[in-house]
Amino acid sequence: MTAMPGHARRRGDSAAVLALQQLRDGLARDLRDYGTLREWLERQFHAALHHDAEAIADLSARILAQATAIEAQHVARRELLAALLGPNTAPTLRALVARLPTATAEPLAALHREFERAMTECHALNLRNAQLITEQQMLMQQLLGREEHVYAER
Repeated sequence: MTAMPGHARRRGDSAAVLALQQLRDGLARDLRDYGTLREWLERQFHAALHHDAEAIADLSARILAQATAIEAQHVARRELLAALLGPNTAPTLRALVARLPTATAEPLAALHREFERAMTECHALNLRNAQLITEQQMLMQQLLGREEHVYAER
C-alpha cells in the first residue's frame, strides 16, 4: 500500500498504520462535508418555505454534488476497510474497531459515532425537504387543475 497524497510515509510506519490514518482523516473530512451538507439542506428548506425556485435549484445542485462526493468517499473507505480486514470479514468500521487495541479503537469509534449522527441528521433533513417540496408541487398541480384531488370521489 502506498501513502496517499498528503500522507507522507515515515520510516517505521506500517501500511496498516498509514491506512488507519487515512481512515481517520477520511472520516474527519466526511464529518466536515456532512456539516456543509446540513447547512445547505437547512437553506434549501427555508428557500422552499419562501418559494424561492432559483435558490432551491442552486442548493439542489450543490446538495447533489456534495452527496456524490460523500458517496465516492464511502466507496473508498469500504475499499480501505476491506484491505485492512481481509476477505473473510465484512468491511465495516465496527469490525475494525473490534480488532483494534482500546487506545486506538476508542478515538476511531468516537469519530465514527459523530459521523453516524451527522449522516442520520442529514438523511432526516433531506427527507423533510423532499416531503415539503413534494407537497408544494402537489398543491400547485391541484391549483392549476392538472391533477385530481387526492380525496376526490371517482
